[in-house]
Formats: sequence, C-alpha cells, structure tokens
Amino acid sequence: DSLTKIPPPKNQGYNHGPPTVNWREKVDSQRGAVLANELKNNAFKIAKWTAQSILSGADLMKIGFVSRAVPKNAYDHQILATQFFRPRDFAAQITLNEGNMWGIMRMFIQLFKDQPEGKYVIMRDPNKAQLRIYSVPADTFESDDEEE
Repeated sequence: DSLTKIPPPKNQGYNHGPPTVNWREKVDSQRGAVLANELKNNAFKIAKWTAQSILSGADLMKIGFVSRAVPKNAYDHQILATQFFRPRDFAAQITLNEGNMWGIMRMFIQLFKDQPEGKYVIMRDPNKAQLRIYSVPADTFESDDEEE
C-alpha cells in the first residue's frame, strides 16, 4: 500500500470572520460537518491534494485537522484529528472528476510538447478564465544557497 502525505488544511480553528462551524470543538463529534465546511472554504486546496494523491497512485490519503496552540503563535500547532480516505472515493465525494483531471494534464502535455525546451511559468489571470504561459530564463527562481 502506498500513502501520499499531504499538508493538512491551513484553517487554524480560529474564527476571524462571519460565524462558521467552530471545528476545534466539533472535530470529534461532527467530523463530517467540519470537513464539509472546509470543502466550502478551501475546495481548491482539497481538490488539489486529492488529485495529487490520485496522480501519485496512492491507495490512501490522510487529512489532518490542525490548529494553532495559541492564536497569535504561527509556529506551535496541535493535531486535533486525522482521517484516512481512498483518493478515488474521496474524489467522488467532493465531485472531483478524474476524467477532467486527466484531460487537463493531456492539454498541458500537448501544449508544452510544441514548445522549445526551457523553463515556463503558468499564471492564471485573476479576473478572467484564462491561463498565461511565460518562458523564463533557466536560472529563474534559483538561489545560490539552494542545494541541488
């Protein structure tokens, strides 16, 4: 069995906006409601982690519910709960269409197959349903202190 490790949702369990599910208190008794709330607020992140698990061929993925130990300290955290899912079953629950996922991969492969070898950046236009692809120098995003 393979297991993909994915970062836990970054919801810190502290409410800074309109009233929502206080999942620090409900994570044990109402885990489904907590997960549904996280899906509503972080659907893209959870879909991305699920897609990564499917693409890696993992049999299971583990989602962790993590909270800051103290609201003002961004470094100390508590693991409140964890839950395992089969990636394909979880994808069906969150309506992530595996066929669409592979179609998008196929589209990028075809697109880059016709480009010269190099380094590219893909950026989504925040105001339009449009992706832009930029060719960048090979040393872009590299630093002298990185180990290769």
